[in-house]
Amino acid sequence: MQRVTFVVAACALLLLVPQSLGATGRSSCQSVAAVFYTSGDWWRLAQALGANPSPCAQYYVSIPPLAASKTTIRSNAAWQIRAIGPNFHALAEVNYSAWASWVTATGNSWYQAGQEARRRMAAAGYDVGAGDTWAVNEASSAVVAGTGQARQNLRQLLSGLFYGDGSVPQAKGFVFGVGVGQTTTPLPAYKAQLESWLQDDQFWGDMSTYAVAYYQEVYGDARAYAITGVNPQTRESYLLPYLTYLRQLATAGPQTAARSFLTSSYGALANAAWAYANSYGYTNVDPAVMADFVSAQVYALRQSGISYIGFAWDASNPGLSAGDFASQTSAVLARMAGAVHETDAGDPTQACEATGCASVLSGGAPATGWSDFATWTPTVATFTSAPQTLDAGAASQPISLQLQTGGIATTLPVATTVSVTSSSTGGTFANSPAGPWSPTLTLTLPPGTGAATFYAEDANGGTPTLTATTNGTAETQVETVNAPNPTVAPALAAAPPTAHIGAITLGGVGDRLHLSLNVVSAIGQPLQAHVRTSILTGAATFASSSATTTPAGTLALTVARTAGPGCYVAKVGTVQIQGYTWDGIVPNTRYCVPPSPTVTLRLGRVRARLALTVSVAAPSGNALTARVAFDIEQRRSTFASGTAIARDGALHVVLARKPRPGCYSAHILMVAAPGYAWNAARGYASLCF
Repeated sequence: MQRVTFVVAACALLLLVPQSLGATGRSSCQSVAAVFYTSGDWWRLAQALGANPSPCAQYYVSIPPLAASKTTIRSNAAWQIRAIGPNFHALAEVNYSAWASWVTATGNSWYQAGQEARRRMAAAGYDVGAGDTWAVNEASSAVVAGTGQARQNLRQLLSGLFYGDGSVPQAKGFVFGVGVGQTTTPLPAYKAQLESWLQDDQFWGDMSTYAVAYYQEVYGDARAYAITGVNPQTRESYLLPYLTYLRQLATAGPQTAARSFLTSSYGALANAAWAYANSYGYTNVDPAVMADFVSAQVYALRQSGISYIGFAWDASNPGLSAGDFASQTSAVLARMAGAVHETDAGDPTQACEATGCASVLSGGAPATGWSDFATWTPTVATFTSAPQTLDAGAASQPISLQLQTGGIATTLPVATTVSVTSSSTGGTFANSPAGPWSPTLTLTLPPGTGAATFYAEDANGGTPTLTATTNGTAETQVETVNAPNPTVAPALAAAPPTAHIGAITLGGVGDRLHLSLNVVSAIGQPLQAHVRTSILTGAATFASSSATTTPAGTLALTVARTAGPGCYVAKVGTVQIQGYTWDGIVPNTRYCVPPSPTVTLRLGRVRARLALTVSVAAPSGNALTARVAFDIEQRRSTFASGTAIARDGALHVVLARKPRPGCYSAHILMVAAPGYAWNAARGYASLCF
C-alpha cells in the first residue's frame, strides 16, 4: 500500500541556506534544504547525516510523535538534532489524521489544533529561533481531490501552526504531500485531478503564506530504475519526470498561485526506505542496489536544480540477523549522506561516483507517462448529448456539456465560462426552451460544477456547427435542421390592415439589458404578434430573440448576457400577425451602460487592530474618488461595517474594536462614483491570526 504523506518548509526567516563553502576551499557551493522523514529511526538517521555533512546544506530531520495518540510531541529530542551542528534542525511531526481525531473529540477548530501543536512543541523543547519547526504529515488524499472541507481544514491547521497562540514566534513549516507510486497506470485521471487542484488559488495562496517549500511524496520503484543496458544519464531522464511531476505540471499551466509558489518552492521527498515490496514503492532489493538507487535519485534531484530535496527513511528487515540488518541499513544511510555531500559543488554526477548508478534488476523497465506532466492539458466543455435533428424555428431538446481534462470528467475550484455559438446566421441559444434567445450564449459554471445544459433554435435549414469555447479552446458538434416550409404566394386581395409598434424601451436590470415593446393596430388595438428583435452595440449584434407578445400585445425580454460599458440600440427585424401587415417603423431607442469602477481590498493588522485598505480605480487605471460601504465578518457574523470616502482612489480604515484570534473576511457592499455604475462585485479579503 502506497504510504501517504504531506509537507510545508521551515519559516522563511529561519530557513538558512549557506552561500559558500568557506573553509572547504571549493569555488562554489550549491545551497540546498535537505528534509528527511522517518517513522521512528530518527536518531540513527541524524547521526549518519552528521557523520558526513555538507556545509552547503541545511538538514531538517522529522521526529515522530509518541505512538499512543500521535498528538503528543516527543520531548528531549530536538536538542539532540541541534547538537549535531548549526545546520541541523528538528522537525516536530504534526500527524494530520491524529489531529483530525483531536478536533472531533474536543470540538475545537483546526486553527486551534495548530495552536495547540505549537504549544506542545515549545513545551517539548523545539526552538524555532534556532531553526526547528513543524512538519504536517499524512494529510488526507481528500485535500488533492478537494473533497468536502478537506482543503479548508488544512489551511486552518497551517494558519494555526504558523501564528501559534501569541506565546510563540511565528514560524513556517513543512507539509509532506500525498503522491502515487511511480508505476501507477493509467495516469490521465490523476493528472486531471492535479490540474484542478493547482487552480485553487485560495489554497496555494495560503500555502505560500505559511510554507517555504512544498515537498511532494515521490517514492520511486527500484525496478523502474535498474534497467539493463541503460546508462546513468538515461536513467536520470526516467527518474526526473517522476521526482518533479507536480512542479513541471504547475510550471506548464496558467499563471496561478500554485505556479508562482511551486516554480521556486517545490521539494521532492524521494525514496530511501528499505526493504519494501510496497508501502514506499518497491525497494525489496540487495542493499548495494538500494544504495545505488539512492545515489541516482540525488543525481536526478541535483540535475533538476531545485533547492529543496529530501528522502523518506524507514527500515524493514527482509529476514536478516540483527547484526547484518544494522550493518546493511547503515550502509544505505551512509550512501544517502555521502551523495548529498558529494554534489554540493554543483556537479550532479558526483552522486554516482561511489556506486556507478548502474545496478540491474531482472525485469527492470522504465515507468512511462510521467513526461506527460510537463504539458498542461486544457479543460474544455465537451458535448456529451448526441447530435439532434430539429425543425427550423423550433427549440431543441436539452444539449449537454461536460468539463473534461484530457477526456476525464472534472470540476474546477474556480468559476468556468463557456461561450456557445453557431455557424448558422439563423442560430440562437437560450437557457430554457422559452428563451430569451441570443446568437451567443455565455454559460457560467460555478466552482465545483462540471456540467451544464442549453437549448438551440435555428431559423434556417441545414447542418449548423455548434461551438463551445472554454478559455480559448473550442469543441464542436454538428446538428441537423429541417428547412422551413415554402411560403405560398397569396391570391390578390384587398390590402390587409397595418400594425405598428406602439412603444419600445431599452433599459438595464442589474447588469443585464431589458427590452420591452407593444404591438397595436392602426386604431390602437393590442395585437398578438411574433416578433424578432435584436440589440446592437456599434455594428455588432449583442443579442437577438424571437418571441410572441402576450394577448395584450406586450413583450418583455431580459438578455442573459452581461452588458459591458457602452451604448446599445434596440432594433426590430420582423413583426408577423395573422391578417395584418407591419408598417416597418421602429421608434428610436438607446441605452448606455456606464463603466464600472475596479475595486480591490486588503485586510491586515495595525497594532493589534484590523485594518482595511480599499483602492478604487476607473477601467483605465486612474484613481477615482468614491463612497464605499463595507462590512467585516467573523464566522458569518458581522464584526464591523461602515461607509467612508475613498479619496483619490484610496481608503484606509483601522477598526476601533479589538479582534479576537480567528479568521475574518472583508466585503464591499456598495461603491458610488459620479459617472460610474458599480457592478456589485463584492470583492473579498481575509485574514486569520
